[in-house]
Amino acid sequence: MTDENNRQEHLGKYSRDFAVFLPAISNFYNTFISKQRVTEGKHIPAERIPKGFNSAGVEGLNFINPDEGMFTYPTALYSAGHACLDMDKVADRDSMCVNRDRKFSTIVGDSGGYQLGKGVIKFDWKDIEGSKANAVRSNILNWLELTADWSMTLDIPTWAAGPQNSERTGLSSFKDCMDATIFNLKYFQKNRIGQTKFLNVLQGDDWETACTWYNEVKKYEFEGWAMGGINMCDMEILLKRLIVMRDEKQLDGKDWIHVLGTSQLDWACYLTGVQRQLRKHINPNVTISFDSASAFLSTANGLVYTHNLFTPKRWSYIMEKAPDDKRLKGSTIPFPFKSAIGDRLTMGDVCAYGEGDLNKNNKEGKTSWDSFSYVLMMAHNVYNHTRAVQIANDMNDIEQVKHKPTVDGWFKTRASDNTGELSDFVPRNILYFNTFVEQVFTSEKPMELITANKSFLADIRGTRWQTSTGGGKGTNNFSSLFE
Repeated sequence: MTDENNRQEHLGKYSRDFAVFLPAISNFYNTFISKQRVTEGKHIPAERIPKGFNSAGVEGLNFINPDEGMFTYPTALYSAGHACLDMDKVADRDSMCVNRDRKFSTIVGDSGGYQLGKGVIKFDWKDIEGSKANAVRSNILNWLELTADWSMTLDIPTWAAGPQNSERTGLSSFKDCMDATIFNLKYFQKNRIGQTKFLNVLQGDDWETACTWYNEVKKYEFEGWAMGGINMCDMEILLKRLIVMRDEKQLDGKDWIHVLGTSQLDWACYLTGVQRQLRKHINPNVTISFDSASAFLSTANGLVYTHNLFTPKRWSYIMEKAPDDKRLKGSTIPFPFKSAIGDRLTMGDVCAYGEGDLNKNNKEGKTSWDSFSYVLMMAHNVYNHTRAVQIANDMNDIEQVKHKPTVDGWFKTRASDNTGELSDFVPRNILYFNTFVEQVFTSEKPMELITANKSFLADIRGTRWQTSTGGGKGTNNFSSLFE
């Protein structure tokens, strides 16, 4: 093993004062790394581990391991909805997240409200305050206390009462979801033991319902906040909520605010801008984080991160179909896409099955990938998604030295039109937001300023607003493929 193989790249050092990106670790990925640990390296045969890997082998894919990860990154999210909630088994089953160096890494724990609403976590909806339901709450609370540094309270999203879910949950209204959430808040307050800090989750489908939810749950004291529902995807609502919280002293001493499910690179920059203003004017210790599972979910569809585009028209990481051909079995051709993982792979490492080879089900499949191929691509994708977030913030910081437009000069343009673009690299809305968010947090009448610029703020919502306010996060085939 050469020194080159054993080199590490520490991505945390590139994050500066950016809002913190959290890769939302998949159950599939966690299981492979954890099983390799508890079987003492016997889960993945030695001959299947790429020759370019470091001496840690599969553990080198564990990016929250500061000593052995081929690349390291100190923050991530893991969900109770994917975890082992059996406290007798969790240390082995979720070893990657449970048995970690807590001085290096920070895990934000998702309580699994989404999986409760979707039925992935079985729950006694007919008696939500009964002993069976409390057993589920207890298991989730115990897991969060064991695993996470910061944890979301157990909210019941409002879409759980929607037409696609109400038959299963028995919830039929916004109030039903809020009442169930409040019961959960009381349960967590009463039964917590203090090993994790909690983020009080905000929901709502519009400003009115978001206010109703906030005014009820703020009565229950926790250490931070999490933005769900419309709060996480409509910047007008998010900014208004933060101003209300500021004025009500609900941000004092609250050192973590998590924005759920955020993949878009423009929002990575918007949230950095918000974090900087909060630190400057309200709480110097606050962190805003946001999570995305895209690096893992995309792999289920055979997609690989190939490159980034930083132009006004395309401000994004790019995913393409990954090479998948049985004729590449044993190939020494280097994997063509760059990352701390990709640089160590050959196409033979990815395309493990050849013509006539049988998979673990004793059948010949259509793909040349085995299960470990997916793990390799997930690691490659996590690296590239993380770097894309960091580079996007760097590009924005570079360009805002030159461009400081004020929102009174903003006008709406067509998506296909370059009219009004200021930079060759950064979309105009990001540059306008840089100055606008500073105005909001220094204005004597911030709510009026926000309302006066509804058109601008509506323009930066993006697709997340449509999907999130349309009844949850939609569906994907990740669970069916890997769970």
